[in-house]
Amino acid sequence: MPREYPEYAVAAVGAVLIRDGRVLLVKRGYPPAVGKWSLPGGVIEAGERLADAAARELEEETGLRAKPLGVIWVLNNVVLDQVGRVRYHYLIVDILFDGGTVEGVPRAGGDALDVSWVDLEEVLRRDDVSRTVKKLVSRLKTYGITYIPLDSPDNITQELGADYVAPSRQ
Repeated sequence: MPREYPEYAVAAVGAVLIRDGRVLLVKRGYPPAVGKWSLPGGVIEAGERLADAAARELEEETGLRAKPLGVIWVLNNVVLDQVGRVRYHYLIVDILFDGGTVEGVPRAGGDALDVSWVDLEEVLRRDDVSRTVKKLVSRLKTYGITYIPLDSPDNITQELGADYVAPSRQ
């Protein structure tokens, strides 16, 4: 499925890693928001669990590993072109990672040009930080850091056999 001018929204993840009042950001090397500082993240591969996709993107783009905790935010990100057509449409599930479990040395990789820890207050003042990261940080300042744990029974994948019959709705 094409990412530019898609027929449907593209499922993606963002890795939210906060430590000592700073959030880990990467400088984007590709559209959308090329050149802007944003969360490490990317498209979810077919069959990949949310936590696995976010952990993979975190390590690919920053060289760091950490324990995923849960869903911190879901963003419906639509970018229109000059004539109002949908150029990009991502449904992004941001996964919060435990800042106390960070392993590795920060280094830019994948489609990230650079990696940096940025003070949460500074995020809101900078012009080179993506609008989606600014929205997330504003939300965190308003509501605090809350998340839906990944081990919730609602997030368990079950394999259904060929003889599975869906319950009827009455």
